[in-house]
Amino acid sequence: MLNPARRTPVRRLLVTAGALAAVALSTAPSDAAQPALRSAPADCPKYYFCGYKEANFQVLGFKYKDCKRHEIPDGMGSGGSWYNNQSRYTVTEMFDKGKYRIFTTDGAPSSDPHGRWKPVWYVQNIC
Repeated sequence: MLNPARRTPVRRLLVTAGALAAVALSTAPSDAAQPALRSAPADCPKYYFCGYKEANFQVLGFKYKDCKRHEIPDGMGSGGSWYNNQSRYTVTEMFDKGKYRIFTTDGAPSSDPHGRWKPVWYVQNIC
């Protein structure tokens, strides 16, 4: 049993630790706030790079498998998302209107649920 003189400091320590734990748990991101994709969207087959018109892999806009440069279709808008479902570690490069590379994806599998298509005019899988 604790000495009565030490009981108050120990109690304060426990209350402070409990309060800090409560704050930490209440500010941690939830699974709903950070949508994680454990596998490719159903409409993005293996060995393809897929572009979506809307965030979170909604409304497929295109899917490319080969290694040539493709002009993305009109109507992709400024938001969107993409999923790189090519063979492991394969990247896709994105180019602007002048065909200057502006972004390279991480190696497959990789994705961005909140991409930005506005500056992108072309994509090329680097095989």
